[in-house]
Amino acid sequence: MENRHYPPAGVWAGLQSRDARGLIGFLTGTVGFTTHALYEAGGDVAHAELLWPEGGLVMVSAWTGSGLWAREPGSAQLNVYTHHPDDLYRTVAAAGADIIQEPTDTDYGARSFGLRDPDGNLWGFSDYRGQPLAPPAEEVQDVSFEGHA
Repeated sequence: MENRHYPPAGVWAGLQSRDARGLIGFLTGTVGFTTHALYEAGGDVAHAELLWPEGGLVMVSAWTGSGLWAREPGSAQLNVYTHHPDDLYRTVAAAGADIIQEPTDTDYGARSFGLRDPDGNLWGFSDYRGQPLAPPAEEVQDVSFEGHA
């Protein structure tokens, strides 16, 4: 059996774009995602996977306007964890990103800022990772998805 290493299982956002290559360029060139996979069909981006360096993945595809999974571009709101929101803010602001919220300290202890991507999707970047989870039980369940497609 071939041993493959996959990104961690989780919730992966999917975005459709009228200009998928432009959105990918913005997310990789301005924000800091990296292109992990890119598949084309008929000259369009059929499926792209962009990795966030601090963990996570977002999928991007060209908007076709029809089909079971078709969603209007620009209507998503996403939240991304970063260790250094102020550094990232300075980077994206200097690149001319459409900032919708300056860096702010929240009453629940987060440092956050927000931007709008070229399609109109709203992105929140924060050092907030959510409330801590309960300590693990003595018996740990194996939830590894290693080897599954």
